[in-house]
Amino acid sequence: PAGLPLPTPVLGCLCWMIRSLVVLLLCAASSALSVGCRASVAACRSPAPAMMGNMAPDGPFTPVVLAGKVVLGEKLLNKVRGKLITYHAQAITEFCETYGVAREMRGALVKKAKIVGGDLGFLS
Repeated sequence: PAGLPLPTPVLGCLCWMIRSLVVLLLCAASSALSVGCRASVAACRSPAPAMMGNMAPDGPFTPVVLAGKVVLGEKLLNKVRGKLITYHAQAITEFCETYGVAREMRGALVKKAKIVGGDLGFLS
């Protein structure tokens, strides 16, 4: 019936589906953009400074990050990226609190998220 609020699990699922759709659309858009201009992307890419002691590898989302650097500028991109990392760490913390996961495991999950994010190219 119209007007009844959706249960929290349904809202969480809808949010996850919307986020996934946005990521897929961004990935498809970056692939479409990078097919014709691989040489220009490689030419304009400068050596990335070491972040937290490691160099981020190229991954499937590297073109999106590089396009974001061009469109937003590096300073704003880093600000947005930091905000997204904060939200993701908060989501991991909420998950751990909900299901009674130990603090050590929460820390390990956050570290794993950083490694996976780097492998996917989010830290390029």
